[in-house]
Amino acid sequence: MEQDIKQLQFTDTVPVLMLPIQRKNLLLPNVNVAEFVPASVIEPLDSAPPWLLGMMEWRGQRVPLISFEQLNGDAIDPTSRGSGQVAILNGISDREELKFYGIRCFGIPRQARIVKEDLKPDNEAQPGRVELSQVELAGDPAVIPDLEIIEAQIARVLMGQ
Repeated sequence: MEQDIKQLQFTDTVPVLMLPIQRKNLLLPNVNVAEFVPASVIEPLDSAPPWLLGMMEWRGQRVPLISFEQLNGDAIDPTSRGSGQVAILNGISDREELKFYGIRCFGIPRQARIVKEDLKPDNEAQPGRVELSQVELAGDPAVIPDLEIIEAQIARVLMGQ
């Protein structure tokens, strides 16, 4: 896990966002997040896995909305519906069909500027299916998600890849 942190590209400081999900915070560079929007009408998809909550409209296009927790294999609280906010992420893959996707949030994101030394790896934690590593930032636990795997899973379902 410490290796994963070392592989991250750091300049002097990196502006990041801590996105609250059910029992964790996702740690992402600001550049990965296009916008925060209120959850709009979500159109469920037939025979989609539970982690793919459906499609929603954003800026005139349909984007998939996921539950990070369910995709990661984490237990979820079925009574919790989130904060009504969605983080729209910029796709990092070269898939034309997946330029953006949404992650359901459970609170207000926090901004920070960090240097590599601010991240403390949690060497005791076992990363989940779509986590690069688990870390601590200013005493708060956080997860660095594996966006490549997340996007590959979304594409597999949406495009049959």
